[in-house]
Amino acid sequence: MKTKLLHSVLCASLLLSSASFAASIDDSVKTLKDSASQERAAQAQVEVTNSSEAYLAKVKAGSFTKEANADETKRLNKILHNTVSKHQSSLKKAPKEFMQGLNDTMLALRALHTNKPQEAQKLLQKADKEFQVALKANPKLKLIPVADNTEIISFNGDANLIKHIKKSAIKLLEENNTQLAIDMLTPLQDEMIMKTQYVPAYLYPKAIKQALASLKDKKSDEAFKALVGALNATEIETIIVPIPLITAQDMVLDASKLEKTNKKDALALLSQAQDELEKAMLLGYTQKDSKTYTTINKQIKALKNEIAGKNVVVKLYDELLKSFHKLTK
Repeated sequence: MKTKLLHSVLCASLLLSSASFAASIDDSVKTLKDSASQERAAQAQVEVTNSSEAYLAKVKAGSFTKEANADETKRLNKILHNTVSKHQSSLKKAPKEFMQGLNDTMLALRALHTNKPQEAQKLLQKADKEFQVALKANPKLKLIPVADNTEIISFNGDANLIKHIKKSAIKLLEENNTQLAIDMLTPLQDEMIMKTQYVPAYLYPKAIKQALASLKDKKSDEAFKALVGALNATEIETIIVPIPLITAQDMVLDASKLEKTNKKDALALLSQAQDELEKAMLLGYTQKDSKTYTTINKQIKALKNEIAGKNVVVKLYDELLKSFHKLTK
């Protein structure tokens, strides 16, 4: 029900109804001749229906998946691409000289590993000059982004599905079937996880000088440790972006473009945005009683009423998109 991927769509599970279990109870009862046996059999079936096995069947049934349609897939891919691009463009680019110094430091480390101290010394001297140039041009240089990765955990289900899963999990917890409850709750994530790895610029000149001093004293092992210590000193920044929130925002933006030419489609998009907003709340990405969430709900309702009343709503869209910005920043 849950997977991790980049720019793709997860087909989330739609839980089976208990209608099939009820039908099996009726069929079993009809086949019994003895009324006492009928009563016992019916009771046994009810117990099975209410047991953890029934919930387990709902969790693992292969027939309860829902395929995303083409429009949903296209919208999701567009949103993910735009969000990743915006994030990457916000990262400060590392100075060319710093990256060259970092590369020479890695090559020096490799030279030391293959017992080539003289080659390592030349590379470190070169790296030292490169770092000095970079830091002289950027004296306030602190953290340098060197790697960026985005992970997508997408849940393709509506608010009603989330409510159903949570309700079923609560039932399992009441029966102390904690592990099954965890299985049911695990898919309830719908987010982008953006991780950026930074290296502290100020450490490298110090590590280079320390390594060069160790090599001068013919202590290759000490030089190696100094370089490894600097290279391992990384910091990772993690940003969680709730997909329902940015999806709802995108739907509102599209609705604003359709309002004058196709009010019906604009209203449909606003209704979908409301569902995405509710999903975000049910998944815990925002709180139902938060001021911004409440404001956005009210603004969408007001906007739908104004559209139905054939009034000009440009300013209402502007205010709504500003509210979304507060919620997603």
